[in-house]
Amino acid sequence: MSGGLLAGAAVVSIAPRAEDLAAGVYLGGFGSYRNRRAAGVHDEPWCRALALSDGTLTLIVAALDLVGASGPLLASVRDDASRLMGVAPERIIVCCTHSHASPDLQGLWGGVPASYRTHVAHRAASAIWEALQALVPVTATAATATLDGHVRNRRGWPETDVALTALRFTGAGGWPVATLVNYACHPTASGPENSDVSRDWCGYAVDAVERELGGPALYVNGAIGDVNPARDGSFEAAEALGAAVARRTVEALEMATAVGGALDVRMRVLELPLNFERLAQRVQDAVGRAGPALSLLSRAGGLHGAARALHAAGRPDLAQIVAAFEGISERRLVHRDGKTYLSTHCGYLRVGGDVEAFCAPGEVLTRLALPLRASLGARHRLFLGMAQDTLGYFLPEDEWMSGRNHNYEESVSTGKHAGTVLADALLSLVRHGEARA
Repeated sequence: MSGGLLAGAAVVSIAPRAEDLAAGVYLGGFGSYRNRRAAGVHDEPWCRALALSDGTLTLIVAALDLVGASGPLLASVRDDASRLMGVAPERIIVCCTHSHASPDLQGLWGGVPASYRTHVAHRAASAIWEALQALVPVTATAATATLDGHVRNRRGWPETDVALTALRFTGAGGWPVATLVNYACHPTASGPENSDVSRDWCGYAVDAVERELGGPALYVNGAIGDVNPARDGSFEAAEALGAAVARRTVEALEMATAVGGALDVRMRVLELPLNFERLAQRVQDAVGRAGPALSLLSRAGGLHGAARALHAAGRPDLAQIVAAFEGISERRLVHRDGKTYLSTHCGYLRVGGDVEAFCAPGEVLTRLALPLRASLGARHRLFLGMAQDTLGYFLPEDEWMSGRNHNYEESVSTGKHAGTVLADALLSLVRHGEARA
């Protein structure tokens, strides 16, 4: 077996139940607060989990078909799974596919019932546990190819990250255990007029990979910050893009090479300086100092109630801002030297000397991600976005407030320096020149 690896996978539905839809499930990613209430389920969202072990270290990657989820919710998934399995939380990487037709577990677009949030967290932890129970000796192979012509850079740059990287794990006799696909494109093909829950194009992609190769497949998005489908606005567009990604994945894996060796996972705390461009500095300072009070108000339901009241009063714009503060108040804020920092995590993982990946807690723009990926020394390099957290956009500083895409990405970012802070932290996790299995 290649490198003595073990792998297991599991797929568990996280679709909203009838009672959740009746109570009100809002879709995230498009529009203002409470703009798109889910009318039904077009295709079920899932938690897809992959467990890997080299006999000494165990690593889990789980992908949730959600536009995003709060850092504390994702942390609770890791903590629950850790208690079930005895695996350290920092070795459990939970990502969101970022489908804009999925339930809003961030609360920015109207949110979901509290009972559904709990349901998703428990189901995700269950998928991770099931993947670990399914561990078997495997042969691991990897392929890196390019897929161009299906996406566009919405900020007007000529480049996107066109690399498509796939890992495949097969058991005795070639029995399919799992396939992981990493590619950069916003799952927005179904368009803002859709009101049904869906995984968007990445759902079609993993379904097609599973039909062709067998076994569970999971998609983890890449540097999607400024990358949209070239064609969108319908489920037909979503299916076409998903088919293209699946076809290229299968083609690439026909030429895959064996990989393996010792696993390595490194996570570190990332403190992001908060700088909301549209808020006066004195307001930002007040928010930072009021962190504990905001947290208490949020836990008591005060901020959620205020957002709903503002929506009822015809101010969905202000309701969304209050909802954003509710999300921030769930987190640990650090006020130091006149600045406020939000605490999150970023990471790095490695499979032997052949596969490396960075894990970023949000949507990273192409021009920031490409040099980071190039800094990795392995033949197969992944960039796992929306991993461990969903904190909006990370931009290169020279793009900040440059007018591209009407500065939309800047308006949904923790600040100008977030990209640089993230890049420095990720690079610090790579130990160049170390001995690799």
